[in-house]
Amino acid sequence: MKKTISVYWPLAIVVSLAALACLHMSGHAASGASQTPLDADHLTAELARAVSYGMIDAASVLPDKPMRAATAMPLAEAS
Repeated sequence: MKKTISVYWPLAIVVSLAALACLHMSGHAASGASQTPLDADHLTAELARAVSYGMIDAASVLPDKPMRAATAMPLAEAS
């Protein structure tokens, strides 16, 4: 019994799709690990880098209109 390529082509497709799925899942796992919150040293370094690149300037930080002062709601007395 001689087997030809026509017998193995579905297996080749399934194996290649499984390999691509594994690579895709490992890519998502790696990107999720990089989204952890930054500690204070890294946060200030990223802020300084953003300011030095010009992504943040004084005009973008100040609001267009001054915000109204927050007023405290009176507490309701318990009956």
